[in-house]
Order: sequence, then structure tokens, then C-alpha cells
Amino acid sequence: MKRSWTDQLKKVKDLFSNYWKERSTKQKWFIIGTFLFLFAALSSFVFFASRPQYVPLYTGQLTTREVGDIKAELDKEGYTNYQVSDNGMMIQVQKKDAADLVVNLASKGYPKDSTINYDVFSQNLSFGATDRQYDILERQAMQSQVADVLKNVDGIKNAEVILTLSEKSVFVKQDQEQKASASVMVEVEPGAELNANQIRALYTLVSKSVPNLPIGNITIMNQYSETLALRDVDTDEQALDQYEKQRKIQQDIQQDIQQSLQSLLGTILGTDKVYVHTFVKMNFDKVKTEEQLVKPTDKENNGIVVSSEKTSKSSTNSGANAGGVVGTGETDVPGYPASNTNGESTNDETSDKVNYEINRINNKVIKSPYEIDDITINVGVEPDPSSPNKLSMATQDSIRNIVSNTVRTALGHPDLTQKEVDQRITIFPHTLEKNTALENQAKNNGLYIGAAAAGILLIGGLVWFLVRRRKQDEFEPELKPKMVIPPPMKEKEIDYFSEQDMSVERQLTKLLNQRPEDFSKVIRALLYEEEA
Repeated sequence: MKRSWTDQLKKVKDLFSNYWKERSTKQKWFIIGTFLFLFAALSSFVFFASRPQYVPLYTGQLTTREVGDIKAELDKEGYTNYQVSDNGMMIQVQKKDAADLVVNLASKGYPKDSTINYDVFSQNLSFGATDRQYDILERQAMQSQVADVLKNVDGIKNAEVILTLSEKSVFVKQDQEQKASASVMVEVEPGAELNANQIRALYTLVSKSVPNLPIGNITIMNQYSETLALRDVDTDEQALDQYEKQRKIQQDIQQDIQQSLQSLLGTILGTDKVYVHTFVKMNFDKVKTEEQLVKPTDKENNGIVVSSEKTSKSSTNSGANAGGVVGTGETDVPGYPASNTNGESTNDETSDKVNYEINRINNKVIKSPYEIDDITINVGVEPDPSSPNKLSMATQDSIRNIVSNTVRTALGHPDLTQKEVDQRITIFPHTLEKNTALENQAKNNGLYIGAAAAGILLIGGLVWFLVRRRKQDEFEPELKPKMVIPPPMKEKEIDYFSEQDMSVERQLTKLLNQRPEDFSKVIRALLYEEEA
């Protein structure tokens, strides 16, 4: 017998009603929430997917005049699906139309570049241009070129440059020539801050790009009318970085010495019975000295003989009679005759020259900047329970001997007296409290991890149960249109109805509440009887 579509609809409705009634309250709310979530997600996806996506027509920086020209051209062509940014510096169009619009506008010369660069000299420059016109074009081209270079610096959004070039003259000496000057206005990106190195880079770029332009003739200002003065890097960021670096080196040295002593003394006395604290004073000065020493080659202060010369000279002279004319002339000096001397004289001369070479030593000594000037070591030891405020002399001497070697090695002065070493060491009795915080934290961490694992397992089991229940409901075998004879009812079931005097509706309700499986069998049997 062929059923009508109304009967099929009624059957589907009854099946859905029975399925819905069999679900618990939590399952019903779960199904409703899932349906609402899927509906909201699908609606949001359709809404955002159907919206047109706008992208900037030009990624570069445009002026308001260029934006106005492009907007007028788009309106002229009848294209109205564009958006202008709030500051009027950008035009956004639909992504699908961006490429075609850029090509069409480029064929018409948009955006028009109003700046002048060095390309102007390779174009049609009039033959009758004067030197004055040529100088103006050269200066404008140089200004545009320097501005373009500054825009490539990280943190600079835009730049404007005004140059005053020096005039060349054959009558002016080179040292008396007027220097060029430059005024620069930079637009810093929002949130960016230029450090000393970047500011120095800006000054260097401008100075090296323009001939005869010293750094002192350059002025750079940002959009907030703040002058970006050229500062010494060593007095700003590097000074702080140097301090942090030296502080970290000092802490590392203190920690290394402290851990070494803590490990050694802890092995001897017990890890929980000793505590070491170290403080060092560092010298970070880098000293460079040069020595020129002169030393003899032997103990007698004699050097090495390089050369020697020995000479001997002897001469003999014999006497002569006195001579000359007695008296003087008008122009002569008065003279007198000498006495008669007769005899011989002998002269002996001896010389001995020896050249010695000595040791000449030139030493260039560079003192290491990371040197320990002074050190202080404090050692706390847990005393015996019998004398809680006193340490035995044997314990103090053992600890002092160990720490003394560390002090001598760290200072690099093995000739220190024991008194000087003892002044840098302090040993005191102290009852050390056990660090129970870590143990409690470890226990708490274990509890937290166990609770988290139990929660994850509980949630996973609940999700697995719901998914399995849902699959069972979805894959429940459909009713087949064939005759199924219900199994005969047992005596207990017959007695169940015979013993109680009630209506059919109440009997079915009670059967549904107490025996849902038997109720489904009864319903199936009734449905099959109606179909037959």
C-alpha cells in the first residue's frame, strides 16, 4: 500500500518527537547550543566573505595634491568603488580592480611626480639655458636626491631638504671659500625614536652627499619642531651599556667564586650547613705602558765588545839658536832676542778605544681591564647544637685555609701577609633555616599537575561519551517496511497489565517510564499493524 506524503511527514515528525523526548535536558541544551553556534558561524562567514576587500591603490607616500588628481581621474572614468583614508593621504580600491586601475592611471601619467632629480639633465634641457638656470636645477635635483636617501633610513617616513651651496670663484682661496649649509625636516614614523647612532647616520649622509658641506652646517628637525642634535654616542647609550656590561662581569665573577667555595665547603661540612657570600671590587681601566730598559750583559756592568782601537805615537824634538834682528822699525812690534837653548825633547802618546754594546729592552705592557682590586668573603657555618653561638677553632682554621688560597689567587698577590688575608675573610656561626619553600612548591606542583590531568581525563571522557552516544543515535538502523512479528509477551508482562486496572494511556505512560525498550517494541508492532 502506497503511503501519501502527509503520512510520511507525520511519521518523520513522530520519529523526531520520540527522539527528542528520549534525550535528557543536558543533551537537549547541547544540541540547541551546537545548532546556534553553527548558525552564527555560518552567518559570520557568509557576511565577511561577501564583503568586498579594499587594498591601497599605491603603497608609497602620496601628497594630498596627488590624491586629489587621482580621485578626479577615477571620477572622470566613472569608477566610484573607492575609499579615501581619514587623513586624505591614501586611496583604497577593491582588490580585484587594483591592478587594472594602476596600469590605466600609469598610462595617463598618474601619480604625477613634482620633484626634480638628476634625470632632468638627460632630458630635453634647452640649448640656451644660462648658468643660473643650470645651478637652480642642480640644487633642486640634489635636494630631491638627498631626501630620497633619507627616506630609506629605518624610522624616517618622509624628508624635506633645503640646501645652500657654496659659490665657486677663482679669486677666493680654498681655505677662505664659503661652506655649504643644509636644513633638513624629517617626519618620524609614529612610535619610532631615533637613537644617537641613527642621528649621526643622518648627519653623515647629508654631509657626504653635498660637496663642501661640513657637519657643523647641518640642522635636522623632526615634525614636532624638535632639533635632532648630534650627540656623542659614548655619553649616551654606550655609557649605560658599558655600565651594564661591567656590572654583569662583576656579578659573574662573584657568582663563580661563591659557587666554587659553596660546592667545596658544602662537600666537607654539608650542603645545608654552610653559606658563602662573596663581594669583589673590579678595576676596568685599560692601562698601556711602554718601558725602555738598558741593562749590561754581565755582572761586571760590561757590555759586548763591538770594536776596539789602540794607537801609539812617539816624537823627538832638537833645540836651535835664537835669531832675529834687534830693534824695531816704524811699523814693527818691539822684539827682543831670545836666550840660547840647546837640547832635545821626546813626546810619547798612547790611546786605547773600546766600544761596548749593552742590552736595550723595549717593553709594551697592556694591563688587562678586568682585574680584581679587592675581595671580601663571608662564610656562615651552622654550629654544633652543644655550642650554638660558637665555632671550634679547628673548623675555623680549616675554612680559613681554604678561603685564604682563594683570596690570594683572586687578587694575584701571593706575597700577601696572613693578616692582610684574614682582614678579607669573615667566618661566623649561624643557624641556617632549611629551604622548605621549594619542597612545598614541588608538592603543590604535583597536586596541581594531578588535578589538571584528572580534569583533562574527565573532560575527554565526557566528550568521548557524547560523541559515541551521538553516533549510536545517528547510525540506528532505520525501520524496514516488512512484516515483523513481535515476540510473544511473557507471563510477567501479561500479569503486569492484568493486575492493574487502568486506562491504556496510563498503562503506556507507565510502560514508557519503567520499560522504554518494551514500549518501543509495542509502538513498532502497532505501526506495522496499521501499515498492513
